[in-house]
Amino acid sequence: MPEDVKVEENDGQVENGEVGAAEPEEKDDARFSWYVVNSFSGYEGRVKAFLEGPLSKKYPGRVGEVLIPVQEVTSNVRGRKTSRKKKLYPGYVFAQFDLTQEMIMDIRAMTNVSGFPPMNRGKPEPLSEEDMKRIRGQVDGAEKNKVVRVPYSVGQTVRVVEGPFKNFTGVVEAINPERGRVRIIFTIFGRKAPVEIDFSQVRPV
Repeated sequence: MPEDVKVEENDGQVENGEVGAAEPEEKDDARFSWYVVNSFSGYEGRVKAFLEGPLSKKYPGRVGEVLIPVQEVTSNVRGRKTSRKKKLYPGYVFAQFDLTQEMIMDIRAMTNVSGFPPMNRGKPEPLSEEDMKRIRGQVDGAEKNKVVRVPYSVGQTVRVVEGPFKNFTGVVEAINPERGRVRIIFTIFGRKAPVEIDFSQVRPV
């Protein structure tokens, strides 16, 4: 697990404990279809809570799973690892509905909701099975496909601050985000030598 977890709500990230994949299993009832609800950016969590709470109680049995797809982004800055959950689709909430005209009106009238994309006119169009498989695949594979950000890039000059190569300066040849390692080319006694080092041991020059 990352050493520090830093999550926010208003910049497209996710507030810890409030937003994410819903706990209930996806409903298989043929009455349900997946729709996209367009929320104001930064208010996805409130919209999700409304759909799962007041709307679901008002229309029992007509609201299924509610999903805000997120991806974990890990950064390593000055040897300190931080992690945050970033929304894959800021401003959008995905939900299963057995939709009625009354529900459509209630959702459109909700604070922090701009309606159903693309034009918010007429009856909303449900998402296709292929679209939802792709979206759910992004959520299910978020841990495996974790995005790691490092404060340097290939070709950049860096300095080692820890370990046996401390104070050596070299050029980044390759970065391996999955392993948290960076390969650096040092010039030692006139010869180039590639060395793999942990992210936390390297600083940009």
